[in-house]
Amino acid sequence: MRILRRVIILVISCFTHIVAYGQQRTVEQIVDQVIHSYNNKDSLAFNALLNKELGFYFITTLGVNNRWTHTSKISFNHHTDCSINNPYQDFLAQDQISIPKSKNITYSDRPFFECETIYKKGVFVANKGKYHPLSESIIFYRTHYSGIIGEEITSNKAQELDHLYSQVKRIENQSRRIIVNSDTGTFIFYITKIDTQWWLTMIDFASADCSV
Repeated sequence: MRILRRVIILVISCFTHIVAYGQQRTVEQIVDQVIHSYNNKDSLAFNALLNKELGFYFITTLGVNNRWTHTSKISFNHHTDCSINNPYQDFLAQDQISIPKSKNITYSDRPFFECETIYKKGVFVANKGKYHPLSESIIFYRTHYSGIIGEEITSNKAQELDHLYSQVKRIENQSRRIIVNSDTGTFIFYITKIDTQWWLTMIDFASADCSV
C-alpha cells in the first residue's frame, strides 16, 4: 500500500508539471518558472522548460576565454550524467537567485550592472535578437584557435565551428536576454520563441563573471 501511494504521488507530481510547464507560456511566466525551478533545484521542472530539439547551452569561462556546454537536460545533483562539469556544477547546485522586491518586468536593453556594481535592481528583458553572446564566443574561439589551443585549426574543426555558429545565430535571433539584478548579484539567461512557445535556451555565467 505504501509503494502504491508513492507511485500515485509521483504520477500526480508529473502531471502537475506537465500542466504547469507544457501550456503556452508568456515571457512573464517563463521568467518566473526559470527562477523558481532554479532556486528549488527542481530538475524536473527546469528541464520541462528546455526544448528537446534545440537543447540548452551554458556559457562559462575557462581562464580568460569563454567556453560553452550543450546538453539536452541538466541535473542539480552532482551524481548524474547530466552535470555540466566542475567548478560550475558545484556553483549550480548551491546558487540562488534572490528575487527582487518588485517582480514587475522592465523591457530594456540596458543591463544596469557592471561587474559587481548593480545600478538598478529588477528583472530586465531585452529586445529579441539584440544580444549574441554565444555566437560571438564561437567566432572569437575560431579566430584565435591557434593561440588558445596551441595548434593550427583543422578544416574539419573549422567546419564544425562554422556550422555551430550558424545554428546558434539562428537561436539568438529569436531570443531575448533576461537579466535579474538582486541583492545576491546578477543572473543572466536567454529565452527563445519557437512557433508560439517560449523556451529556456541559455544561461550566461560568463557575462557576469568579473574574475577574468
